[in-house]
Amino acid sequence: NGSTVHVEIDISKAGFDYTTADNLGVMPLNDAKVVESVAASLGYDLDAVFSVKAAPDHEWHGAPFPMPITIRECLERYCDLTSAPRRSDLKLLALYASDPTDRKALTRLSSKEGKKEYKEKVTDSYVGLVDLFKLCPSLSIPLAHLLKISRRQLPRYYTISSSSSVHPDTVHLTAVVTRERRPDGSTFDGVCSTHLAGLVSSRDTVRVFNRPSTFRLPKDTTRPILMVGPGTGVAPMRALLQERSYLKSKGSKLGMNVLYFGCKKSNEDYIYKDEMEQYQRDGILDKLYLAFSREQREKVYVQHLLSKNAVETWRLLDADKGSVYVCGGVKMGHDVTEALKEIVSTQGQMSFDDAKDYLARLATDGRFVQELWA
Repeated sequence: NGSTVHVEIDISKAGFDYTTADNLGVMPLNDAKVVESVAASLGYDLDAVFSVKAAPDHEWHGAPFPMPITIRECLERYCDLTSAPRRSDLKLLALYASDPTDRKALTRLSSKEGKKEYKEKVTDSYVGLVDLFKLCPSLSIPLAHLLKISRRQLPRYYTISSSSSVHPDTVHLTAVVTRERRPDGSTFDGVCSTHLAGLVSSRDTVRVFNRPSTFRLPKDTTRPILMVGPGTGVAPMRALLQERSYLKSKGSKLGMNVLYFGCKKSNEDYIYKDEMEQYQRDGILDKLYLAFSREQREKVYVQHLLSKNAVETWRLLDADKGSVYVCGGVKMGHDVTEALKEIVSTQGQMSFDDAKDYLARLATDGRFVQELWA
């Protein structure tokens, strides 16, 4: 019922492998309707094929896409058509408006005086190039100039939610499908998450690559791990639990595994409920602490539960030499860090500054690992 989706990508023929809880870069595609709207606004023939070459006396660094290429593929794969354009971009776009009203509006939004209006009408309204071309219909831009103004489509990174030992030929992702309500009542759909959620099994392909993450299990399997991963931050924790389960099946003795998970409501985004309960029954997940923030009068978050378990947390950290993994939003990461500082300070009977240094040493030793996003 929520916005979280589980995606599995077959990489058996992709030519790369991955390590448990690596990051996966996904190159998104603009929706066909977005591409067709831009083409209709600017009068482009989407099936036309083109190549790019350097102008005389200009240094050539190569094109950011393969050539020859159709306009459709270029707009679909390589141009950011939905993110809010920068104010400097609006200043350039104003030069291509034949209607004085459109030109004046774009110039005003790009000015220092129009900064507040830009935030309200562009950034906060999720207005991208595709929308601007409809709002300012007199814009007429040659393809070569659009390619210079438009930013390149960038990869989106997701922490892999699978173990490479258990799933060597597939990569699992846990993603939130971004849907934001605009002030005018329309909906903005996130490019990459919508693309992933719309993939059809056994038919569609997706462009991906991997890069190392900082989530690595302790080499000594008897050391405990404490995982804090609310929302989609549970992704690497799921991967680590799969890996710990695999290690146990091969005869390794495991230290304690503790997970803190939270979301707004248990019947919405707790998509791994059955898996986590099975890990508990199998003796893999020793402690599971759940915070469903909207299911009681006072909001409860993972950091609140962590503070309640101060004695246990301190024992895992200090006496048992455990590792802490935190994944999720920046604010949550800050609140969890503050809760840990308080626990270390009170339970370890040290000053707050000493507690801060204690956590810094854990981080240096690879025992306090965070991957956070804005």
